[in-house]
Amino acid sequence: MPAQHTVTVVSKVTVTTPAPAGLRVFVPDAVERGVVQVLEDEYKISDVGLASCPGGQVVAPETSFFCTVRIGGRTKSVKIVVKSFDGEYEVGQPT
Repeated sequence: MPAQHTVTVVSKVTVTTPAPAGLRVFVPDAVERGVVQVLEDEYKISDVGLASCPGGQVVAPETSFFCTVRIGGRTKSVKIVVKSFDGEYEVGQPT
């Protein structure tokens, strides 16, 4: 099984009302593009379709959330682990 990979999305975070004061949240479509890119480029998975990630995910280290992605016509779950306040996160192996 390949190791998890880290993707930096420093410019892909924003401040929104649902976030606790002073914290930023990820822009879902930016994370979705990052997930697809890591699965294709780093995990070398073919037939990766669209990803879907929830909104309102706070940019705070050691928090996590799940995205879904279509691979080979099936829906898979991918765990995202936030690594820094700068928007760096790990993309887990699809399950």
